[in-house]
Amino acid sequence: MVMHQASKAYFQAQASVKIAPVKLIQMLYERLLIHLDCAAEGLLENDPKKRGEHLSKAIAIITELNCSIRMEDKSEPARFLRGMYEAMLIALGTVPVVQDVEVIRLARRYVQRLKTIWEETAMLENGFGGGERRPVRQPGDAVVQAAMEQIGKPAKAGTADLKVCLMA
Repeated sequence: MVMHQASKAYFQAQASVKIAPVKLIQMLYERLLIHLDCAAEGLLENDPKKRGEHLSKAIAIITELNCSIRMEDKSEPARFLRGMYEAMLIALGTVPVVQDVEVIRLARRYVQRLKTIWEETAMLENGFGGGERRPVRQPGDAVVQAAMEQIGKPAKAGTADLKVCLMA
């Protein structure tokens, strides 16, 4: 009887904390930015433990974001995101060796831009956030340019619909 009550309580708690996938991606971006900031602080403070802990958490989040892209999706937005995530993973993996805070700062700028694009498209389209929709920058900006180079295509005019390639 006690086991049944405990099981029932557990499943009720699970049901009450469901988070929409679109919101979960935004939360991952937010947490990733925090870990990148802390890793940069650790590097600047010459604190290898702080740098390592936060860098490994940032890498884990990027890996999770990369895994959230549908495997069967071969669209340009999906390839863009895979290329961006893979480039960040490679670059961040070099930080303990090269000791260059600019690598972390560059990854942070890319993540911030991806988060902004996510909030301006997928979040608003799914009823999250308020206010007016801001225009998305054209692909000439560094994030899109770098990702398109990573997948071997020149950037095109217009914006990619990044949410189509994510599991929802």
